[in-house]
Amino acid sequence: MQRTVLWGNLASLVMSVTIVLMAPASGWGHGVVGKRFFPTTVTIEDPFVADELSFVVERIKGPEGKETELELEIQKRLTPDLSIGFAGAYRIIKPTGGHGHEESEHEESVGTAYGFSNPTFSLRYQFLRDSMRELAGTLALDIEAGGVGAKRVESRSGTTFTPGFQLGKGFGDLPDSVGWLKPLAVTGSLGLGFLLSDRGETEDAQNSLGWGAAIMYSIPYLQSFVKDVGIPWPFSRLIPIVEFSGETLLTGDHRGDTTAFANPGLIWAGKYIQLAVEAKIPLNDLSGRHVGIVGMLHFFLDDIAPNIFTWTPFRGVLGPTQR
Repeated sequence: MQRTVLWGNLASLVMSVTIVLMAPASGWGHGVVGKRFFPTTVTIEDPFVADELSFVVERIKGPEGKETELELEIQKRLTPDLSIGFAGAYRIIKPTGGHGHEESEHEESVGTAYGFSNPTFSLRYQFLRDSMRELAGTLALDIEAGGVGAKRVESRSGTTFTPGFQLGKGFGDLPDSVGWLKPLAVTGSLGLGFLLSDRGETEDAQNSLGWGAAIMYSIPYLQSFVKDVGIPWPFSRLIPIVEFSGETLLTGDHRGDTTAFANPGLIWAGKYIQLAVEAKIPLNDLSGRHVGIVGMLHFFLDDIAPNIFTWTPFRGVLGPTQR
C-alpha cells in the first residue's frame, strides 16, 4: 500500500513539473535579440551565450556500422557576454555484419564498441547584438582534449583547438509588403580545427574546416508580430527548421574529403524547456547512405532558476538571459 502511494505521489510530481515547464509563456528569456527568439539548434551552435543544459540522442547507420551517441552539453555565463562550456558524449558503434542472422548475435557481443568520446571545453564571447536588425554573433574557441576518450569509439589521441564564430539574422526588418517572410531567420557557424599535439597517428594528422547553416520559420513570431492566424497551443510554439552541416579535411592522407548532412525537423520551445527532433540525411557517399535521427531535450537554466544558475563570482547574479 505504501509503495502504491509512493509511486502515485511520484507520478503526480513528475506530471506537475512537466505542466509547469511546458506551460505557455508570455515572453522569451533565451536567445532573444529585439523581437526575435533564436532557438537552440541541434547540429550547429547558436549565436548566443547563456546558462543552459542539453541532452542529445543521435542514431544513424554510417560507413562503420550502426552508431548511437548520447551527448550532454552545458554552458555557463561568467559575464553577460562571456561563457564557458563543457560537452561529453558516450558512443556505441555496432559494426555492419555481412554473414547472416546466425552470426549477428556473436558479432554484436564481440564487435560492438562502447565508450566515451573526447570531452570538449569551450569559451564563447557575444560580440554582436543588434535589436533593430535582429542580428547576433559570437566568437568561440573549442578545445577537444585528445587521448581522454576511448580509441575503440574513434576518439583521437591528438588535442584540437577550433576557433570559430556564429552569426544569426532574423528578417523582421523586411517591409510589411512581404510580411509573411518576417518570421524567417538564418544562423551560420564556421570553425577551423588545428591539431595541437600529434602522437604520430594518421587520424590525428587532419586539420579541418567545419561549417553549418540553419534556416527556420518561427510560428511564434508569425502570430505575435505579423498576423495571428489562430494556431492553438502547443502548435503555436513550433519552429520548422532545416540545418546543414559539414566538415572538410585540410591535411593528411584524406585531404579534401568532405562529409555533409541536411537535418530537417521541428523545434518546440517553451519558457523553460525546448524539444527538437530532426532527420539526419547524408548529402554524399562519404557521409553514408542511410538516414538517421537526432533528438534534443534542452533546459533554459537561466529562466528556470535565475538566482541559482546565473550566479557568477565576478558579477554576482546575472538574471535571465533576456535584456
